[in-house]
Amino acid sequence: MPEALVTSTDKGGRKVRTETLSVAPDIVGLTLAEPWKRAAAMLIDLCVIGLLSLLAKPFLGIAIGLLLALIFGHGKPAPLALRLARWICRGIGAMIVLLAVLALGHSSFTRMDALNLDVLKGRKESPAMKKTVLVPPSASYGQIHSVAEDLAEQVKDLKQELEAERAASGTLVGRARALTGTLGVTFGWSGVYFTLLTGLLNGRTVGKFLFRIRAAKINGSKFSYFDGFVRQGGYIAGVAMGMLGFLKLLWEPNRQAVEDRIAATVVVKV
Repeated sequence: MPEALVTSTDKGGRKVRTETLSVAPDIVGLTLAEPWKRAAAMLIDLCVIGLLSLLAKPFLGIAIGLLLALIFGHGKPAPLALRLARWICRGIGAMIVLLAVLALGHSSFTRMDALNLDVLKGRKESPAMKKTVLVPPSASYGQIHSVAEDLAEQVKDLKQELEAERAASGTLVGRARALTGTLGVTFGWSGVYFTLLTGLLNGRTVGKFLFRIRAAKINGSKFSYFDGFVRQGGYIAGVAMGMLGFLKLLWEPNRQAVEDRIAATVVVKV
């Protein structure tokens, strides 16, 4: 690393620190997780998120409140901006938890409509198909003319829906959304799951725990809740890239997919 980069400052500002840019000695030499294990662990995690998505929305509110309370860490000396962000998020999180607990008493514990198997088959409820056009037995000319116009409008709507569905299902992003929709995966639950669990279990999820692998910070620091949140953002970026971001682990020397690049992590065997 060039010496100028290490010691540069902005007129008395904070210096560049090599420990935040380099790979920790404890990380060098660890065995990387095989791609198939990572894929299998992700499938298990998606199934778990799908099951969580069956819970009523107040449970998601409670989980989001906990996420906000924990995301910026606690205990260590921190700059004023970080301490301020912590307390703001904790206050908002406590309010969300309180409202969610109150709402829980007025709702069922589960919502079975979250699991939609029709998405995988490429079929969903059509607004145009809900329309019913009836012709009275003794219809006048004006009534028949009105019914004909309604039928023509319904056919037009059906054609537009079919064209939109065909265009969306043909892309990689569309197929990925179909799969996650089939499993009942939602952004809210996936964010909560990958943030809270990886922060609590030092880079592990249920899937990673079963396959004895974990995400590790390349600078050797402990995996935090904020790291889990950032890594979850990498998953979203990978889907937006048409799944190509996930395939990078097949040719990257350290098997870093897009989420690893964003969060500065590698996935290693435990």
